[in-house]
Amino acid sequence: MRLLNVKTYELKELKDIGPNTEYAILSHRWYTEEITFQTLSAAQLKNIEEQSPQLDKIRGACARAEEKKLDWIWIDSCCINRDSSQELQESINSMFRWYQQARVCYTYLSDVEISTPSADLFDRLETEGQRGGRPSEWFERGWTLQELLAPREMEFFDRHWQPMGTRAELTADISRITGIEARYLTGTEEFRNASIATRLSWQVGRRTSKEEDIAYSLAGLFGIQFMTSYTEGIYEAFQHLQRKIISRPSFDESLFAWTAPAGSLPPHNRSWAADQWGLLAPSIDCFEKSGDITVDGPSKRRPPSGITTTSEGVKFPMPIKDLQTTPQWPYWASIPTVIGPYMWLVVKYWRHLCRQYFPLTLNCWRKNEAGQLKAVRVFLLRDTSDLEWRRGRCAELGSANKVPSTRPYVDVLILQPAGVRDPFKPQALLLQK
Repeated sequence: MRLLNVKTYELKELKDIGPNTEYAILSHRWYTEEITFQTLSAAQLKNIEEQSPQLDKIRGACARAEEKKLDWIWIDSCCINRDSSQELQESINSMFRWYQQARVCYTYLSDVEISTPSADLFDRLETEGQRGGRPSEWFERGWTLQELLAPREMEFFDRHWQPMGTRAELTADISRITGIEARYLTGTEEFRNASIATRLSWQVGRRTSKEEDIAYSLAGLFGIQFMTSYTEGIYEAFQHLQRKIISRPSFDESLFAWTAPAGSLPPHNRSWAADQWGLLAPSIDCFEKSGDITVDGPSKRRPPSGITTTSEGVKFPMPIKDLQTTPQWPYWASIPTVIGPYMWLVVKYWRHLCRQYFPLTLNCWRKNEAGQLKAVRVFLLRDTSDLEWRRGRCAELGSANKVPSTRPYVDVLILQPAGVRDPFKPQALLLQK
């Protein structure tokens, strides 16, 4: 970790300063041209006759830190050497912790001017001297989700470094804009107590300049480490994120509680219907309506084999009770007495059975219209055998009064599509992160 001295504007490695050094940290929206590690100039920053939005942003952040008697600040644009892939990788995996350990986080909203009247404090400037009805672009960035949740203390400032208030003081406005419940913003409750589906829903609608960062920027929220690859595309990056989440001890089954409107699933190489997929969602947008999914219900413990991923999909210990309506006729094909005039009945029934949906009840819940907590269900159908399945009716989630017994069970493979053509290209902002 590299820090910027707020008085001299010189960079220094944390290990050379001292591991217990207190520092401030900046959260901001990048300009098209930023002052980077390579272009940072202490002499230029000290020369107050040189003016630019980029210089003023760094000077303002340093001045705020100095007011709190802090000597150091971390600013991602100039404290990371992005020419080093190793350093960039380490920074992405450490960034959440750095925001968490900072004494204070200064959030700089370059498109907000509180001296210009507006109905909402966070409304952005649409033109000079006129604010519209849309909140600052800071709220649309993929990376600002972790920057909002990680810090112990956060203060907001407008484009002229005029104070707007603290996160605690502005909780109601921030909650309304982001959809994040106030208890997670104030620290009354640890945000990681929110279900995985809920946390993923907070990222829906956010944008990054590099499409893969939609997934990479979520690493800190789930306590995982990523090997980043900016050539894999958003689809593969999001698949890697979900597989990493499943491997964590804190994994919960709300990861599978997503929906995809008819016609929205991307093309692939399997001969499936348009509303069929695997258990892993194809994109973050599938969690748009999953913000109310909770794991605070009467769960049932899964067998020791657990839920794991393979190269083909998700291995799931399927409760026999979920499949109790499954007749055993297909197995009669091996009985000699069936072979002959009745064989066509077996084949016909097997084809019917392959089109039949079976509900899989997950260990997660949501309230119905009457306010009753109901277990969430997804719908499965056979693929090529009794041990290979796929998800169907992806536009909907079912419900059940309770999670059935998880024993006895059989391990089945719920397949993921193969050869997915990645259609998810989030609209890029003029940002670098």
